[in-house]
Order: sequence, then structure tokens, then C-alpha cells
Amino acid sequence: MQKTVLSIALLASLFGVAAEANSMPDPYAEPAAAIQARQGVHRLMGATLMDAGAIATGKKPWNGFTMLNRVDSLAGLSIIYNDFFFVPDSFAVSKASDDLLERKEEFQSRSKALKNATLGLRLAVRNHDGHSSMKAVVTTIQACNACHQSFMKPDARLILPLPDAPAGH
Repeated sequence: MQKTVLSIALLASLFGVAAEANSMPDPYAEPAAAIQARQGVHRLMGATLMDAGAIATGKKPWNGFTMLNRVDSLAGLSIIYNDFFFVPDSFAVSKASDDLLERKEEFQSRSKALKNATLGLRLAVRNHDGHSSMKAVVTTIQACNACHQSFMKPDARLILPLPDAPAGH
């Protein structure tokens, strides 16, 4: 009896989730949804990178599992985050510069540099190489900042701070 009730409850919740998923906006077609997706992914990337930097510099206690988790997340995000950028009419009220659509090749080049930096960071952390991890954190932050300087509106530019402490483990 309990299994039946549990099965019915799970089935009902799945139908509810499926119905909700059908009503969600398509971030590839709607400008407002694209802006929200862009901002959400960027905030998550920034927080993840800053947390990894704090662990790498010793400002937070070293925890290899947490560091790997942060770096794996960042590597995954760096691969998908530009999907939401090229939605027409999504730049007027966003923090991205309006000419980004014309500079798509440049953006994708910088995006590739960020992806490569995060993958290098991931490799260094997986090899438990503190010095290389620290260098990779700096390289990844520099890749983020280069993109921010080039593609964010002047009043919205965010420059991520570079770590100033040696590796913490």
C-alpha cells in the first residue's frame, strides 16, 4: 500500500514538473529569458571561480573535493554559457554591449580562451599541483576580465580581483 501511494505521489510530481517545464520560457527565443539566463550563469561562474580562488590561495581551508567540485562546475559552465548570448533584441536592457552580435567571432574567440583556461585549471587541480592550480586560477580570472572589458557596457564592467596570496596547501 505504501509503495502504491509513493508511486502515485512520484508520478503526480513528475507530471507537475513536466507541465511546468512546458510553460518555461525558451531562453533562445525570448530576450528577457536570455538576459536572465546570461546573468544567472555569469553570477554562478563568478561565484564558483572566486570560491576556487579562495581555496587555492588559502583564504578558505583546503578541501580537495570542494575544489574539484568548483572547478568541474566552472569547466561545465564555461562550455555552455555563451549559448544565451546571441538572442536578438536581448542587449538593449542587459549589461552586454549592443554591438556584440556584430562581434560574435571575437566573443567566441574569448569564450574559447575562457573554456581552455577552465579546462587547464581543472587539469591542474585534478593533478593536485598547487602551483599550477594557482597559475590556472589567475589565467581563468584574466580570461573573464578580458571578456568583461571588451563586451560589457562601460558603466556595468566588473573586473574580478586577482588573488594575491600563494597557494594554500
